[in-house]
Amino acid sequence: MRVGRLSLTFVVFAFAALCGSPTAASGTCEAAAEATKAWLIVMLVVPAIINLVSVALIVLTIVHVRRLKRITEAITSSTHWLTRTAVRVGIGPSAKKALLEYAKQKPELSKLVQVPK
Repeated sequence: MRVGRLSLTFVVFAFAALCGSPTAASGTCEAAAEATKAWLIVMLVVPAIINLVSVALIVLTIVHVRRLKRITEAITSSTHWLTRTAVRVGIGPSAKKALLEYAKQKPELSKLVQVPK
């Protein structure tokens, strides 16, 4: 609030200075008000636009995080059920060896799977 009061005080003093200046004798306070009108609009509109853009970015971030959370939970669930099915069925040695060889070839999988020698 202090910044708002300071800005308002500045605008009031600037307006009073324009109305009380020697050039005010040749014009009116209405002319001084018209001169500061553009700056007043800029000082009000630009921060409002920046705030709206910030709010939009925050909302987009929240939506993407929620969507990513759902996708991650779906992947975790699928992996869990695939693991349970593989344990129940009992992967044979040749199938296990083929899966491990495939995992060796993929860099992202080789970090996760330790291949026995």
